[in-house]
Amino acid sequence: MTAVPAIEPSRRGLFTIVGARGVSVTGDWVLITAASIIVYQRTGSTTAVSLLLGLAAIPTVLLGPVAGAIADRADRRLLMFWADAINALLLTAGLAVIGGGSPVWPAYAAVIGVSVVGVFRQPAADALLPSLAGPSQLSRANSAIRLASRLAMIAGPAAAGVLTSAGGFRLVLAVDAASFAVSAALVLSLKASGRPEGSRKHGSPFAEARAGLAYASRHGAIRTVILGIGSTMLMGPVVNAGTLALVSEGLNLPESRYGLLLAVEGAGALSLAVVFLYLGPRVRLLPTGAAALIAVGASTIALGEAPNLLTAAAAIAAQGMSVVALNITFASYLQQQSEDAFRGRVMSLVATIASLGGLAGFAVAGPFVDAIGVRTAFAIAGLIICVTAVPVVKLAWTAARAGSRIAVTPA
Repeated sequence: MTAVPAIEPSRRGLFTIVGARGVSVTGDWVLITAASIIVYQRTGSTTAVSLLLGLAAIPTVLLGPVAGAIADRADRRLLMFWADAINALLLTAGLAVIGGGSPVWPAYAAVIGVSVVGVFRQPAADALLPSLAGPSQLSRANSAIRLASRLAMIAGPAAAGVLTSAGGFRLVLAVDAASFAVSAALVLSLKASGRPEGSRKHGSPFAEARAGLAYASRHGAIRTVILGIGSTMLMGPVVNAGTLALVSEGLNLPESRYGLLLAVEGAGALSLAVVFLYLGPRVRLLPTGAAALIAVGASTIALGEAPNLLTAAAAIAAQGMSVVALNITFASYLQQQSEDAFRGRVMSLVATIASLGGLAGFAVAGPFVDAIGVRTAFAIAGLIICVTAVPVVKLAWTAARAGSRIAVTPA
């Protein structure tokens, strides 16, 4: 593993990239929420809304590996800037296209366009972060980004409803374009190059994408952690699809309590992100990630077995905390373990596997829950996550023992 180069180890650089992420994610959630509202208003079809959300995830699956290869051969800072700038221009152009109405197709076009361009931004941002933070502050930087993203996931949908009512989809496009422009300006203000250490053009992006996949496959630690993430994303839709049924059928409560559980989950996630932000380098990445993966599985089982709303709230709060812990620790670990010349491809592979798992999970979650019942489905999903955590636990144990042997070896 090569050393992480110190591009701009200042707090200003970290604050800038975290701020850019928060602004950009807020704009994304404004757009996707408003587009969902517009599509449902115009069609009255939940299938049309589901199609919109599915189309937003497909670009990561199709383009993620190539985007990672480009992030490993280009200046990552400039790649982020151009992605934000292009999205701002696309959304501004959309204002002229839709005129005074709000037809359905511009909502689809805007979401797909932003998603396609965003595929190229994300691996560049993930790969650049270690250079800005340095090894000691990497987990703190990832915690700050997760905290900013979670806050954006709250603010974005809330703003979308207000904007849609006040000015329709045109106002949404204008606000989202402005958010990308602000993010682009913040990224451009970084005072250092984001070119990968030792980057060289060996061939086409497709060939380099294959090389990145081979790199991840050769490194057992990287491969094991990515598969653990994939299993969580595959089972996650079971919880997403089944929690409403659990409230209504399992607990015999009004469906409005579903919103309460989602709020509790978000509060748990936010609280742990703040804790990790405080702990910073004291977090042991791999052991904490392994424990978080087990906790995701255990909390899924506990949620399915919950006899009342209070117990369900405790279980889903634990799940929110566990997922954030998993995201922070595994992202930081993969960023540390990957060579800088391959880091963009590794992080894009994570996004691709996660998107594939999510799409597959959403495809089977509904029929799965309907066929065997929500409580049984939660139990099976939680058990699968716990089983897939075993290789990660073994990896953490092996790494801890190796570290202990090095510590007691005389100099």
